[in-house]
Amino acid sequence: MKEKTKELFKKGKWLRSTLLTMLLIVIIIAIYTVLNIYVRSLKIANIDITKDKLYSLSQESIDKVKSVNQDTKIIAYGMSDYPAIEEYANLYNKQNSHITYEELTDVSKRPDLQSDYALGSGISSLVIVETENRKKAVMTSDLTTYDNTTYEQIDITEQALTNAILAVNLEKTPSIYLVTNHVQYTDQYTVFEEYLKNEANTVNSLDLLVNGKVPDDCDVLVLTTLKEDFSEYERDLIIDYINKGGNLLILADPNIQGVNLANFNKILEQYGVEESNEVVFEESTSSMISGYPNFVIPQVSNSSEITKYISSDGAVALLNAGKLTFKSDEELESLGVTTENLITATSTSFLRNDLTINSTTRIDADKDAAGAIIGAIATKKIKVNEEEKTSKAVIFANSVFASDLSIQLYGTSSNSQSRVMGISFYNNRDLALNSVSYLTQRTDNITVRKDTGTISTFTATEQQKIIIQIIIISIPALILLAGIIVWQVRRRKK
Repeated sequence: MKEKTKELFKKGKWLRSTLLTMLLIVIIIAIYTVLNIYVRSLKIANIDITKDKLYSLSQESIDKVKSVNQDTKIIAYGMSDYPAIEEYANLYNKQNSHITYEELTDVSKRPDLQSDYALGSGISSLVIVETENRKKAVMTSDLTTYDNTTYEQIDITEQALTNAILAVNLEKTPSIYLVTNHVQYTDQYTVFEEYLKNEANTVNSLDLLVNGKVPDDCDVLVLTTLKEDFSEYERDLIIDYINKGGNLLILADPNIQGVNLANFNKILEQYGVEESNEVVFEESTSSMISGYPNFVIPQVSNSSEITKYISSDGAVALLNAGKLTFKSDEELESLGVTTENLITATSTSFLRNDLTINSTTRIDADKDAAGAIIGAIATKKIKVNEEEKTSKAVIFANSVFASDLSIQLYGTSSNSQSRVMGISFYNNRDLALNSVSYLTQRTDNITVRKDTGTISTFTATEQQKIIIQIIIISIPALILLAGIIVWQVRRRKK
């Protein structure tokens, strides 16, 4: 009997070995699962191997969020289809522990948010960035924008979140006002306005005749190219704003048409500057765009706070730009004005005031423009009732570079053509935005901004995620099991 039992036990040895192997596989899978859960709980940032680091925080975001010194929470409601929100939140947290993430699944736990933003009734998905005293909502539509020239959708999740974090941490959100009276390009600065909003600014349109004054909360007043002159009443409102220490961003193309702009010139005179009626042209093909001599790539100052990052990163492109002429040093001193050059014409530039001339090269009627000032900062000291104030103006003899105006470009092939907005050339966007950041004293916001590119990523649904995880676990296990069975069968045959 004993011998028979031993024989049966011996014959079942392979079965015992297989069961032990299966148990080992189960243990390995269990260990893998536990480790996977543990590693995921650590929220380790993904390794970004894309060329432009599209899935990492940009350096400008890192620099900005480091200054956050109060607890800031990123709350995601109904955002399961947007996993990038949590991923970015974790990246922010790695840079600054004050920034944390929370997924809100039960709105009854936050009746304040439910009431403020209609969560669960009118709104099904939303991101709320909050501190103890301030909140800012980021809608899913704020996470993308649309390029009207390339017809592509652009991912701006990082910009939206970074600027929401800044907005709730700012003591005061800067107010930017764009004057709408008499302007040449109506509604052609919408992209610039959206960029300003993304930089945590409040942007408003201002009709001086209706409002009757420049609002008291105005941090920067923006004047753009005029098709007709301001009235004396409007001129005096702007000069009064300057004398109170107000700051201006002036984007004005050269007055080629010879329009009478006496009142606008009075405003410029406050800073000791006047504009010409001539356009800067280029002789060097390396300093022009697509062979157009009036689409120039000028020299950018590497010492100015506004342009130092731009000069090290690349270029800007000005389209039909003019020249700024400042008064003598003695006259500027009497006005209490000091200046700093930002953009100047190259040594191969010239000025032309007759645009009916077809020649793309310099002729005798043209003037030398080497070193001509195209963009500058003017700082004016003002003394009122023994009180000293300072008014700053960033002035460019060009407005197209900051506009939505679309420029038609042609390639070497007759069928090769494209349209590009003025603000989309090179670092034009950064030049415009850095100018506003300088005027609002937000030096942390002066940088070269990252383009995140078009949206082309695949986001799996929850069901797809489960299927993927099953495949990842089951296929290796099946392969291992098959190998063991084959090994045992071969062993028995021996």
